[in-house]
Amino acid sequence: MSDIFRQRLEARLEELGLSASKVSRSATGSPDTIRSWLNHPERSPRVDTLAKVAAELDTTPEWLLGRSDIAEGPRRPASDVRPAQISPPSRDSMPADVPVMGTAAGSLLSGSFQFQGGVIDYVRRPPALSGARDIYALFVEGSSMEPRYFPGDLVYVNPHKPPRITDVVIVQEGNGDPTAVTASIGVLHKRANGAVILLKYNPAGAEITIEMSRVIAIHKVLTPNELFGI
Repeated sequence: MSDIFRQRLEARLEELGLSASKVSRSATGSPDTIRSWLNHPERSPRVDTLAKVAAELDTTPEWLLGRSDIAEGPRRPASDVRPAQISPPSRDSMPADVPVMGTAAGSLLSGSFQFQGGVIDYVRRPPALSGARDIYALFVEGSSMEPRYFPGDLVYVNPHKPPRITDVVIVQEGNGDPTAVTASIGVLHKRANGAVILLKYNPAGAEITIEMSRVIAIHKVLTPNELFGI
């Protein structure tokens, strides 16, 4: 490794205010790449590694090696992603007034969770639901809705938002006893021949059929966009 390579490498790091370890890690995943070059001048860097380091320094391998006097490399495209110039809502601004009515078991059987005799907990109301009526929540159990919902995930349900085909829904079922309401969670696939068909994610393509004569209500599970007003 020539002296000019070492001099230009050190000068470029100083000019940009970057550390050798930070540039090395960004370029190669190892914090010691540049330090190894500087400590072992008898070694020549690999072409592909040198190109990655040069890109991190906004220059070219040719300039670092002394084969060019043009220090600036190709400009990287500006990112379209910028921090939002807004403050997130404070935790205290979201009242804990949404009732948790039970658990929604991810099962391939219909009627696989129960409303457990009333409210079992209260959780915070997302900003976009500040004026929504009768919102309730459920905890997910089981694995039939993975990878969309995992055990322990909380879902918010709006009983007044009409569900559409492909929406995730809660289907409440009854057998004539108003104290024994059970329900299922799944993707609303279709209504046909006096039944509701729900799809499951795990295993892919699995479905359950619920007779309409047993259905008390079909409620939409809200998406993140609907929860946060995006």
